[in-house]
Amino acid sequence: MPIDAKTYYRNQIAAYTDTIRISDFKANVAIIYGAFTMGPLMGFADKFPPFLPLNAVLLPFVIVFFCLLVCLFPRYPRQGRATFIIKSNASVEEFRVPANQDVVIAGQQTLCVILCNILYWKTICLRISFAIYILGTLLAAAFLAYAWLQGQHAV
Repeated sequence: MPIDAKTYYRNQIAAYTDTIRISDFKANVAIIYGAFTMGPLMGFADKFPPFLPLNAVLLPFVIVFFCLLVCLFPRYPRQGRATFIIKSNASVEEFRVPANQDVVIAGQQTLCVILCNILYWKTICLRISFAIYILGTLLAAAFLAYAWLQGQHAV
């Protein structure tokens, strides 16, 4: 059963909006994970191997926090400003009913493009952050195993 264009774009906009909200939630959880992970790292900074300075340990966290903040930063691009008005002093005249259905569909298409671009960059930033977290966790486990094995040989 074919659906009309207006319903199709409305469903696309709803799907993009929901997915953007979910990625915002993931970014918030990742920020909390990073904050809880940094505490023990700072507490055991004196136990790091001599070739691993504290700056090198904290650099991945800085990169991750930057990516996650970019992910959470709301972006309203300049394209589509005529149909997607964002102002602190908006007036009623700026929100007129479109003259015909073509204008409505064009506005919905523009909004789909805007949301698609926002979701793309959010996804890229989340993937970078998660990859750094996973690699950092594996690296920390390797260093822990190395330290444990060195302690076993010393006894």
